[in-house]
Amino acid sequence: MSQNNFDFNNQNQGGFHPNYSYSWNGSDNGNKNGGWKKVLAIIGIVLGGVLIVAGVVCAALFGDFSFELPNIAENSSEISVESQGSISDAPEYSREDYSAPNFDFAPETDIDLSTNLTGIYEECSVACCTVSVSYDGAGYAIGSGFVFDSKNGYIATNHHVIEDGDKITVRFYNGQEFEATVVGSDPTTDLAVLHVNAKNLPQLSIGDSNKLKIGQQVIAIGTPYDEALAGTMTTGIVSGIARDIEITNDAGKVVKTMTLIQTDCAINPGNSGGPLIDMAGNVIGINSLKIASEEYENIGFAIPITSAVEVFKKLIAGEIVDGSDIAVASPQIGITVYDVQDGLDYFGMRPKCEYPEGVLVADIDINSAAYRAGLSTYDIITEFAGETVTDRESLSNALSKHRAGETVTIKVFSFNRTLTDGEYTTITFKLDAAK
Repeated sequence: MSQNNFDFNNQNQGGFHPNYSYSWNGSDNGNKNGGWKKVLAIIGIVLGGVLIVAGVVCAALFGDFSFELPNIAENSSEISVESQGSISDAPEYSREDYSAPNFDFAPETDIDLSTNLTGIYEECSVACCTVSVSYDGAGYAIGSGFVFDSKNGYIATNHHVIEDGDKITVRFYNGQEFEATVVGSDPTTDLAVLHVNAKNLPQLSIGDSNKLKIGQQVIAIGTPYDEALAGTMTTGIVSGIARDIEITNDAGKVVKTMTLIQTDCAINPGNSGGPLIDMAGNVIGINSLKIASEEYENIGFAIPITSAVEVFKKLIAGEIVDGSDIAVASPQIGITVYDVQDGLDYFGMRPKCEYPEGVLVADIDINSAAYRAGLSTYDIITEFAGETVTDRESLSNALSKHRAGETVTIKVFSFNRTLTDGEYTTITFKLDAAK
């Protein structure tokens, strides 16, 4: 591929961009490639990759071209993406059998265990657990979780902990073990709700993360590194509030910005999904990220519980999480483009008609909203959301002004089958979330 091509998945490169890595705090204990012990680089490495599906337009669409088409799939309808991780062996779960959680937003502020860390641990650890995930013969990985609704058997954890898992097992520190079902999971906020067939489990009370102050003492409970260390407690303080952290993909592009609590509690691979707890024994955050670098220590991040609760309610109700204070997903179109002349030269196309400035679509993800709306390979995009597109940079600038989920309209020029003429059309679609 020429160096002039460009993957249009997200373009916002501003914000917090330190030159070191982030790590999802899972712990990979098998041969699964990646597990969730994956490193996120603010500029570089990411959990997951850019989902650009190369080559989706049938050569027959263009008839007798005076050039040889590149090696692009001959029938895009035959391309499919299979789901991974059916969790088919998990116990049957029906939302109709369970009521919505009744969160108590009145923390037990009259209880002060700050002088007795052992007391906090004894009160809270009984509701915490190890989340073990197997991957259909390809190893297993572990994370952490905690019960937030004992009546319905609901357990909170991170999305990346259970992502792509085939079987999920929850083990409490006293040895109790349950097979779990995913009630709902959201990759943007990195939150998931599990269900276990158990009643009257101990549960943690929910605090108010909106009232946190820097310097407030907190503890973290989880299973770092290996299940032999299940039930580890670490202590620290709230180091920062409302930190905007940009998460990037393998190409170094920002896929989302998360607003998180910073703490100096020791948070390690395996702590993901476990609770961050205040000195009254209330959950105020869900441990999710840490800085992964030998040059930096004790810089971890947790999802604020007050915002997380709103996501939990939607996941339990089976609703789509279309917005949250926790994370804002960057937009993507799902295409790879060239500046027009570069693209025509690369593909050996010799139009016999006039054509506009813009960007030529080289590849398109067949699962993207733009593809479903009618955008095709070899289309020339001339306008994006009312802004003129003359090259890749202008498309990048226009895209950066929007968010995932927004509806946009683009103007495109499409050649006819013999490249002797073309026509303008408009296409309207919702921007996908970058991956």
